[in-house]
Amino acid sequence: MGWLDRCYEAYEKNLGEVGRPSYRGEREAPVLLPVAHTTQKAQVEVSLSDAGEFLSARVLRPDEATTVIPCTEESGSRTSGFVPHPLADKLQYTTGDYAQYGGAKPGKFDDYICQLEAWCASDYGTDKLRAVLEYARKGTLVSDLVNYGVLVTGDDGNLVSNWKDYKGEAPAIASLLADETECFVRWRAGGTALHEDEQTIRSWIRYYTSQFSDIGTCFVTGRRMPLSQLNPYKIRNAGDRAKLISSNDSVNFTYRGERFDSSKQALHIGYETTQKAHSALRWLIGKQGISNGSQTILVWGTENEDVPPPTGDSVAFAGEDDLAEELSGAGAVAVDTTRTAFAQLFNRKALGYRAELGAHSQISVIILDAATPGRLSVRYYRELSGSRLIASVLDWHETFAWRHDYRLIKTEKDGKRKSIPVSFYGAPSPADIARAAYGENVDEKLVNQTVERLLPCITEGKSLPRDIMLSAARRASNAAACEYYEARKVKSIACALVHGYHNRNLKEDYTMALKEGYPGRSYVFGRILACADYTEFCAENGGAVRSADRRPTNAQRMEVAFTQHPAKSCMLLEKKLAPYVARLIKNGQSTCAHDMMLRLIADIPAEDFNNRPLDELYLLGYASQRQAFFTPQNDKAAGDDGSED
Repeated sequence: MGWLDRCYEAYEKNLGEVGRPSYRGEREAPVLLPVAHTTQKAQVEVSLSDAGEFLSARVLRPDEATTVIPCTEESGSRTSGFVPHPLADKLQYTTGDYAQYGGAKPGKFDDYICQLEAWCASDYGTDKLRAVLEYARKGTLVSDLVNYGVLVTGDDGNLVSNWKDYKGEAPAIASLLADETECFVRWRAGGTALHEDEQTIRSWIRYYTSQFSDIGTCFVTGRRMPLSQLNPYKIRNAGDRAKLISSNDSVNFTYRGERFDSSKQALHIGYETTQKAHSALRWLIGKQGISNGSQTILVWGTENEDVPPPTGDSVAFAGEDDLAEELSGAGAVAVDTTRTAFAQLFNRKALGYRAELGAHSQISVIILDAATPGRLSVRYYRELSGSRLIASVLDWHETFAWRHDYRLIKTEKDGKRKSIPVSFYGAPSPADIARAAYGENVDEKLVNQTVERLLPCITEGKSLPRDIMLSAARRASNAAACEYYEARKVKSIACALVHGYHNRNLKEDYTMALKEGYPGRSYVFGRILACADYTEFCAENGGAVRSADRRPTNAQRMEVAFTQHPAKSCMLLEKKLAPYVARLIKNGQSTCAHDMMLRLIADIPAEDFNNRPLDELYLLGYASQRQAFFTPQNDKAAGDDGSED
């Protein structure tokens, strides 16, 4: 099956949500639309009597502006053409006095009336629709709105197109529209709001689908039905003009050539199929899609299952809101005090996902990106069982886990918003990986490409691309060129990638804990570098924790050179450490780090103590050794690993 099948199936299994308001948190989300309907932002609602007489009008609040309206294939896909919607629309379509009040666009009132007359005259017409038609035929909508005070005119007698030129008191609609001629009107007849009226919605669907003459086999469902040649847009958001399916380019050989003579030969999609599939896709993206600029990532199940966020870090997986609630009473806590709460939340979420996403759950993963302003492309699509998805996601968070201290959680206490630092053991997000590998100011397109390449590693358990890991490792080795907090972030993310790459790709067993006695050349040299760094740190700070404004140590400044010429750099570092070791001895402080450094150097076999460049494993030796230095002895006994803050 393909994405169209899965979206169509999701629609059919969520029929109870059709036409109902949808929200993502407190924010309004797209509605799951009825067939042959779309949404528009209306500014004015006009109330009519049963006989089609004007009663009143009002300016709509922003929270009630989103309106579900009937549409045709042409009007639902209109971008630059002038095609009226069947019922609710802008003034240029719904009134005959549009031009008299300064309307500059082509008026399509006659087309609007003809279309509404045909609907009302059919077997599916209703009394409420005939009331609208009776009033609309008069062609006095703008005049009535001006007389009622909903719209206003300037000194020239025209509707206001620029409020800066209006000399009177600005009306309520001024906050919604810069140009009154663009006003969108919806109808209420006999006290019934037609955009919410089930009878009106069913009437249009039945009438419109009865007008199709092009009947054929839908390539998606395999059933004979009315076929569509125009497909909906507004997929990622209300202002999105890009389409996923389009065949209107007969000049540049989109579908022509030796194989096809027309677009109909290339693809048959049933009208009902494309309407339901696109509506479901739009609804799902609004509810749970992840947007990165032009890129949209969506994971969904046809049974509306709760699915884990594939592009979040381990904090996002555990639930930021839940973690914020746990920390709301913690005050300005140290990062380590949050680890237990985080681990409990993560494990609880994992159990919940495992219980909901069983072997019979069918999950789809899709990446959409704008190929051009008017075209969307499917960059990635996979279908997985729920059990495989959750197993792969959990494996990612375990295999690519490291200790990270860069995360902040926003909490609220006593009515004040504050950010609390969080220390967590887990995987970084793909976007953070991209910035760690290529810099904080990396181009958005490169971030999206990196996320796209990493997604199969998360959802399918695929191997990590080596070039991404090496790019992050190279930036981590040059941490002295970064700001303090950025350097720490890059270092921990690079360690997570190196750790995961060697475990998943090369099947080598590495952990976050220090591997005493491990003979790997790069790993041991990394430990030596950490010893030199910690020796100077203790001499400079007297054992106090590190501050962000302290100058880098010699080991940190020499890290790039150390990775390229480790033996030569060891000798140079030893000379530079001499005064710091002397200071430690003078102050009665321990020189255990320096002693360990000398012991590690002595233990390296002669054939390995050379200037051959180190590989990325030195980062794990460096990070694990530093982590061991900054772990209090009582925490070591408890299996904790501490932190340098």
